[in-house]
Amino acid sequence: MPSKHMTKKELKEDPFFEEVSHLIGFFQKNGKTLITLGIILVLAVGTFFVTRASIQKNNRIAAGYFGIALDQYMKNNYLAAEDQFYFVANEYKNTDWGKRAHYYLGLTARAMGAPDNEILAHLEAFAGSKIKDAPLKTGAHQLIGSVHYRNGDLLTSGDNYLKAAKYAISNSEKVHYGITAGEIYLEGNARTKRDEVVAYLKTLELNEAQKSRVDILSQK
Repeated sequence: MPSKHMTKKELKEDPFFEEVSHLIGFFQKNGKTLITLGIILVLAVGTFFVTRASIQKNNRIAAGYFGIALDQYMKNNYLAAEDQFYFVANEYKNTDWGKRAHYYLGLTARAMGAPDNEILAHLEAFAGSKIKDAPLKTGAHQLIGSVHYRNGDLLTSGDNYLKAAKYAISNSEKVHYGITAGEIYLEGNARTKRDEVVAYLKTLELNEAQKSRVDILSQK
C-alpha cells in the first residue's frame, strides 16, 4: 500500500510537529541568549571546580602550618606557637584551620597572662565561626563562660556554659556544663534561665545519679 504523505495543513495540526515547530521557532528567536547562558554556565561550573581545588589546597597547606604551631604549643613554647597560629589565622583565614587557630590563640593568650579582652576576642572569633568542630566549640564556650564569670557577668557566663553543654558530645559533659550554667543563673537571680536549663537537661538520657542532680537544681 503506498504511504500517505501528510499535507502541510495536517502537519500544522499534528501536536508533535506543532511542538517541534514551536521549539525551532524558540531557538531561532533566542539563539544568542541561549548561547550566552551556556557560556555563563560553563564558566560557573569551571569556576566552582577551580575554587574548590584552591580551597582544598589551602586547607592542606594551612593544616601543615597549624601542626607546627600545635607542636610548639604542646611543648609550652607559647611565643613561637602564638606567632605560628597568627600566621595561620591571617594567611589562611578562610580555611577551617585558620578558624581553629583563633581557639588556640585564645589558649596561648591565657597561658601567657594576656588581658581577658584579648583572650575573649580570639575565643569568640572561633566560637562565632561556622566551622563544625563540637569538641573545640565546647571548650571555647566553657572558657568564655569562665572569663565572664570571673568578671561578674553571670548571665553571659551562664549562656556560654549552656552552649558548651549543647555542643558537648558525651552526656556526662552535657550534664556537667548544664548544671554549671543553672547554678550560675541562680547566682545571678535568673531563675527563668535556670528553668530553661532544667528543661533542656530533662531532654537527655540521664542515669539515676544525673536525674538526682537535675532534680536538686530544679528545687533550688
